[in-house]
Amino acid sequence: MAAQANSGAAQAPFQFAGGERGDTGILCLHGFTGSPAELRPLGEYLHQRGYTVSCPLLPKHGGRLEDLKGATWRAWVSASRDAFIQLADRCANVLIAGLSMGGLIALHLAASECHHAACDGRPSPLRGIIVMAAPSAINDTRTRLVRFARFFVPYYYPLKDANFDDPEFRANLRRRLGSAIDQQVDLDDPHVRQQIIQSVRIPVSAIHELLELNRLVMRELPRVTTPALFIQGRKDRVVAPDSADVLARAVGSKVKQVVWYEHSGHVLPTEPDAAEMFETINRFIEACTQAR
Repeated sequence: MAAQANSGAAQAPFQFAGGERGDTGILCLHGFTGSPAELRPLGEYLHQRGYTVSCPLLPKHGGRLEDLKGATWRAWVSASRDAFIQLADRCANVLIAGLSMGGLIALHLAASECHHAACDGRPSPLRGIIVMAAPSAINDTRTRLVRFARFFVPYYYPLKDANFDDPEFRANLRRRLGSAIDQQVDLDDPHVRQQIIQSVRIPVSAIHELLELNRLVMRELPRVTTPALFIQGRKDRVVAPDSADVLARAVGSKVKQVVWYEHSGHVLPTEPDAAEMFETINRFIEACTQAR
């Protein structure tokens, strides 16, 4: 589950035309409640190295969290597949880089591509997947109640138990909500705190869709045979702490790698280890495409 990114133009989808490596396209997929903004640093890095880059805004994302009401995992996957096909029309080689839920979608698309290629013998443009902070399970025991709670609890309030006195939380809140929260707002005011808590709410039905996608992908993992890079931060408190290792063990890929970053949390492209991680991703892309 990714953090809500800045509002406005930053949340819009982006596409960067390729340069000297333009025949390789990177499809970036953002996380649940997130937007392309959280992947723009990675997208700009890859564009600077000559790759073609595309990052769609997935359905029901990019606005208020409560707008996720009515969202379905099938719609997220369909939009991602459309973006993959469009990128494949322009690039001979395509890799998918997914963050959190985007990583689950990358695994799902890879399972489908590998399965179809094996069945009908057609060549696939998919050369590899980069799975960042994807969950083998969500790190919250309450998720097992969501299947039933969605019928009588409309919203989940993620900031209900937040510590507004924590400087790190306050800084992250202002960064993640962006223009939705005035920088001069007094976060010491109890009324302001309560207003923020009540305004940040996620439809429980949308969380259910995320969990359904997670369950589906866990069953599909043996069908994934494309080269795969799994990345997770040691400070990630959103997904199960061993997610990267669990996912890597379960995929059918012969070429797979797990990389941990000691100083990073969940939204990896914006975390302290981002620069090092980008270099790791670039080396992986080069290995996947030079092998052709």
